[in-house]
Amino acid sequence: MKSLIPNAFTSGNLGFGVLSIILTAQGDLKLAAFCILGSLFCDAMDGRSARALGVSGEFGKELDSLADVVSFGTASAFLIYTAALHELGWIGVIPAIFYAVCGGLRLARFNLNTTVVHGYFMGMPIPNGGCLIATYVISGVHLPAALIAVLVFLVGYDLVSKVHHPDFKGKSADVLHKSALVIAVVLGMAAMYTAGWQLVFCMPFALYIVFGLINTSMNGFAK
Repeated sequence: MKSLIPNAFTSGNLGFGVLSIILTAQGDLKLAAFCILGSLFCDAMDGRSARALGVSGEFGKELDSLADVVSFGTASAFLIYTAALHELGWIGVIPAIFYAVCGGLRLARFNLNTTVVHGYFMGMPIPNGGCLIATYVISGVHLPAALIAVLVFLVGYDLVSKVHHPDFKGKSADVLHKSALVIAVVLGMAAMYTAGWQLVFCMPFALYIVFGLINTSMNGFAK
């Protein structure tokens, strides 16, 4: 019976994702974006509650991935297409599909590598990508659709890349360079200065990506 609690959180993740799709279709983009953040809360709570109750297992892991691919993959792709990419016509469909497909591939690889990869995430975790899209929509900033398309492609590729993103569990063999964090913050401040301070909502998720890229490069150069 204890497994009902984490599974309820995972189901909440999925439910918020479906609700986000419905709200996007109805044109309520900001509320749809907040639903994706609701999925993030449920996604954070299901694993924590499962570990606290001692009921972690394969069923929960698979259900979690299925929920994530809907909420942070499909719903997020539909949201950014409706918010910006539709301006490019049918061309705008391509980056949205690419992102969603990469999200599915990333989750499949993650499930297979859970006993191999430790101390970091290989490729960006898909909740970060979904929340980056959601917070961009919430920010109200309107970047050119062509630029958004390029960024969606890059974020999608990061999902399936071999870039090491920190998991903040303190067990990684990777060195976390403070200089990489400083560079990421400076780039983030430059982006806000150029496009608008409202991008501050996106910064935690954007800087996580940039830090991972820079830190992985520094670790590669150090070897």
